Amino acid sequence: MAVMQVWVITDGRLGHLNQLKGLVARLQDKVELNVSWLNIAEQGFAYTGRAGLKAQFASEQWPDWIVCAGSRTHLPALWLKWLTGGRALVLMRPNWPLWLFDAVCMPRHDSPPARKNVLATQGVINHIVPVSEGRDPARGLILLGGINKHFAWDNDTILAQVQQIAAAAPEVVWLVSDSPRTPADLLDRIAALGVENIETIAYQKTGAGWLQANLTAVGQAWVSCDSVSMVYESISSGAHTGLLMLPTLRESRVTKSMAQVLDAGLASGFVATNLSAYLPAAAYSLWEADRAADWLLELAGVEIS
Repeated sequence: MAVMQVWVITDGRLGHLNQLKGLVARLQDKVELNVSWLNIAEQGFAYTGRAGLKAQFASEQWPDWIVCAGSRTHLPALWLKWLTGGRALVLMRPNWPLWLFDAVCMPRHDSPPARKNVLATQGVINHIVPVSEGRDPARGLILLGGINKHFAWDNDTILAQVQQIAAAAPEVVWLVSDSPRTPADLLDRIAALGVENIETIAYQKTGAGWLQANLTAVGQAWVSCDSVSMVYESISSGAHTGLLMLPTLRESRVTKSMAQVLDAGLASGFVATNLSAYLPAAAYSLWEADRAADWLLELAGVEIS
């Protein structure tokens, strides 16, 4: 077949960007692809005619597919669909009626309808590639979120759980990292414990690729339940995953999603887990970016070589 032309619109937000990168990477692994990116956070989007659209995407070819993530990208994607004749795929539930888009990837916690052009995913797709070989069972990772609208964040609760995990598995060196939402003093409090098998690294000192490199190297990982993206990234990586638990503030898509993770056996909850034993593997492997790529190519009528 001819090379598949894809125009990608991002709003620059890391979570949305990782979804797009994950899908594009899987498509590139399966078919010959030309990809043109537009970050509307950096240069905006001009609602121009056809020639102006080609200039914005620095492309000489019209798109077969327009892929977008983030509410600010939905209208530009529909504009492109209307003027270029390309088909539009949106990641996550759009603010616009579903029938306006040719394809929608939507997490199950958003209650997707049963339609041929809607793919229900377990959580949001991401750019993590699963790894099963070469993991070090003597290394573990603990990832902390922070203040949020869904769970009642409490430093003392998280601190106590981290201490119990480290004490129950002294043979494992646990690397603890925070995030922009984490209260500023929590990582210092964890370091001040002086626990021999706990190391800390602030998120500001991690670089591009740090999370994937560590998730695919450690034997097991604990993630605070408010950190939906990191939870699914950990599960997708193939690391045996546990959730640090917090009380819910209200029922929401986030709390529903974390309940689905536990119910499906994709991760273990702190309270119900034997901390002295190795965290169990997920009930099934999760690589939603790969599944979404296969689904999109099937919609497009493209045979995978």
